[in-house]
Amino acid sequence: MTTATTDIAPIRATISKWYYKELWDWDLDKMANVEELSSFIELGTFLKSLLIAANGDGKLSEAERKWVIGRAATAGAPESLLKELETYPANQDISEVVTSTNVTSKGRRAVIYFAIKAAAADAEYAEGEKATIRKMAKAIDISEEVVKEIEDLCLEEERIKQKRISLCLPEGDPYN
Repeated sequence: MTTATTDIAPIRATISKWYYKELWDWDLDKMANVEELSSFIELGTFLKSLLIAANGDGKLSEAERKWVIGRAATAGAPESLLKELETYPANQDISEVVTSTNVTSKGRRAVIYFAIKAAAADAEYAEGEKATIRKMAKAIDISEEVVKEIEDLCLEEERIKQKRISLCLPEGDPYN
């Protein structure tokens, strides 16, 4: 089983700890077992599910793949898994993949959240991607109403991101 572990370079471990604190307010230094990070779903299966969702429209874009790999690296995924994701075709049945490992009730909604974020990483959340995410949600017992709430949350987060950029960088990207 591939999981996020403490067997990563110290700088990546620091990045991962910051990421989980920022995202979920988890203090990994206080967790009894860092393996718990991936206990809600096996990491490789989780990340492949995100790529399959992003490929729901039949077009896995470079932006979507980069988003998943970037998220994986930030979260502490091992190099071998990152390499595998670079060429993973993302053409398996989403229901079979997402149910191939145990998804606990604590992590099911987060799987849907990240699938939506991955699918929208190319600035397009296509109907095929939405259908694939709904198929995924049904397979892990998440209602349509909850999926819609998570979609709305993702849209709201994108609006806030754009507002932050406009407010903090009114003259545009300082690096371009």
